[in-house]
Amino acid sequence: MKNTKTNRKRSYRNASSNDWEARVRKARVIPLEIMCKRLGVELPKTGDDGSLYGPCPLCEDEGTNFHVSPKKAEGRGLYFCFACREGGDSLSLYMAIRKLTFAECVRALS
Repeated sequence: MKNTKTNRKRSYRNASSNDWEARVRKARVIPLEIMCKRLGVELPKTGDDGSLYGPCPLCEDEGTNFHVSPKKAEGRGLYFCFACREGGDSLSLYMAIRKLTFAECVRALS
């Protein structure tokens, strides 16, 4: 009989789905303000409603087109850049800046 053993990258296919879901929940709970600080994104301007503005770390726009609303998405926060039209939550910002896949992002943050 032929040996069909293959070399696979380490993945979470063999891990229980509950373990993976717990890791995703843990990564998603990180507030966007904390993620911005972790990534070195400076947001110097503050709006009246607590929103934060600064230069976009994705398109490297020098204006204050990068907008963070920390109270949206159940308190986790959402971001949007008016220059490059990118937006999302803390995970999507981490994935975009570090150029990672979703699975790599979850592994790195949990």
